[in-house]
Amino acid sequence: MDREDNSYRKNLQEQDLTRLAELCANVAKNSSDNKQSGTAYALRVEWVRLNLDRSPRDDKTEAKKQALKKRMAEFLAGVPGWMMSELWRAAIV
Repeated sequence: MDREDNSYRKNLQEQDLTRLAELCANVAKNSSDNKQSGTAYALRVEWVRLNLDRSPRDDKTEAKKQALKKRMAEFLAGVPGWMMSELWRAAIV
């Protein structure tokens, strides 16, 4: 799939936050680029922290999740396809 194709970005934006976190974990594990790997790791850690937060769910928490989801999708849109999991590649073909 062409990375310039907006359907790729749209497909990422349609994924749930857990799936995007899994993809970030794959990038963190597979990237030889320290900056890219570090960014992917940091995004996933942020997701873990949001999920471990036991405070009552409110609009602020949901806004944080939506902002994180958007940043994950934007980040992953620039990642080479070979770093994605086999399941992801199968889903977007």
